[in-house]
Amino acid sequence: MRGLGLLRSLAVVSAGTGLVLGATNASVPLNLVHRATGGTASTTPADATHADPVAVAQTICPGPEALGVAGLKDSRVQISSLTAVSAPLASLPTGFAVIQGAGTLTFSGLPVGGIWAAPATVRGQVISGQISTAQSALLAGDGPIAPGTVATQRSWVKTGDDRGLFTAACMPPAASSWLIGGGAQPGRRERLVLTNPGPNPVTVDLSVLGVTGEVQSPNGRGLVVGPYARTVVLLDAIAGSEPSPVVHVSTQGGEVAAVLSDTWLDGVIPRGGDDAVPVAPPAREQVIAGVAIDGPATLRLAVPGDNEAVVETRVLTPTGPKALPAGGVTRVAAHSTKDIDLGSLPPDAYAVQVRADVPVIAAAMVERRPAAAGAPSDLAWSGASAPIRTLAGMALHGAPEVGLTERLDLAGTGSPGSVLVTTVGADGQATTKEVAIGADSVSILPLVGATSVWVTPLGGLVRAAVVTGATDPQGVVLSVTPLADLTLTTTSSPLREIRD
Repeated sequence: MRGLGLLRSLAVVSAGTGLVLGATNASVPLNLVHRATGGTASTTPADATHADPVAVAQTICPGPEALGVAGLKDSRVQISSLTAVSAPLASLPTGFAVIQGAGTLTFSGLPVGGIWAAPATVRGQVISGQISTAQSALLAGDGPIAPGTVATQRSWVKTGDDRGLFTAACMPPAASSWLIGGGAQPGRRERLVLTNPGPNPVTVDLSVLGVTGEVQSPNGRGLVVGPYARTVVLLDAIAGSEPSPVVHVSTQGGEVAAVLSDTWLDGVIPRGGDDAVPVAPPAREQVIAGVAIDGPATLRLAVPGDNEAVVETRVLTPTGPKALPAGGVTRVAAHSTKDIDLGSLPPDAYAVQVRADVPVIAAAMVERRPAAAGAPSDLAWSGASAPIRTLAGMALHGAPEVGLTERLDLAGTGSPGSVLVTTVGADGQATTKEVAIGADSVSILPLVGATSVWVTPLGGLVRAAVVTGATDPQGVVLSVTPLADLTLTTTSSPLREIRD
């Protein structure tokens, strides 16, 4: 980031909570205000709406997904790493001005609560640490730091039955979420983590779509997630042996953050897993960025409505769009799901574009299977996401010596697009680069040594995802994290006195 001095580190250990957090500090307190357009104070109508920077931003990390399952005793140790940061100045869209000021960026636990680390107080300060208890983590940004805050949870298990790389972008709570993941293979297990950040209990209904229609089960109805609490539900208790589940989470009385963790132990062979965050809501066009095919791969479609869908699918590549080898048109029945094999595509960086005559939802799963029989493998889910309209970002690992490699996949649809990509290094310095994306194509950018990456749209419709990979003693692991558009401003209307 321009004008930043050397970084200093803070470390905070909270005894007895299972969460250890540290902070990396930048040097100058900053404030963001939205630059007024279209008039001055004397010319703007008294009743005009205006956009101000968001004053409070909350995102929720699920915490260790295998811990805290309702009705089961925790019998394992699971550690999840957390990283959070606010957007650098170089990435912020035109229309923001910098003034002096201060804010806070803080992690706390759900349940239990309380501030568990010295908060970040300036823009660009990084908070990182680990959580090892049956809790979620709430990242709260307020004041000048609130606009453009992101957090990432990652778990990398290198050996044993749970081997795999799990990454999730921490998300704000919502009243409605669609989650895609899981399957019916022996040893496949899906855990749904529901977190309520509010002071009131929230009632949650879970409905599951499958290959033959909606799965009828009373077990997903009327679940109550208490105030500032977390509930972990086994999807098997609701969907049974459904081979192609798609979950809809709907709430009453508040909102919850929902994450679906998909793990697979094939007999004694670990097949890996990944965390699936909510996908884009039902729409007639869906685009999935970061579909890194090099072996088995599957596209999962679902139709939540009352009418059958005629769906056309193709892949986007660095050289433009390509048809699927077996043809790209299929029918999906109402209230049902369907899997489409993508494994015959040659290894490459892809995005998947889905267009239908009725609203659909979509996600893709890729696997990394070694040639040796019986060797462990891994899988990764990437869900459809919305185009980036303001800013999207992700907190990265930023430590090459650990062995993780990360890259940014950009997918453009329609006309050619372009974005400003900002990366921040371990020294706190921000580097910006304009990246062009061809019409109906993808562009790839390595993220060597970056601690965070930010995508600012300049033109066209662009989606983005971060593909993370590594090689451990047993082979390749992989995870994909779609980037979500961030809410930077809030629109308000001034109150006017009405006289008789």
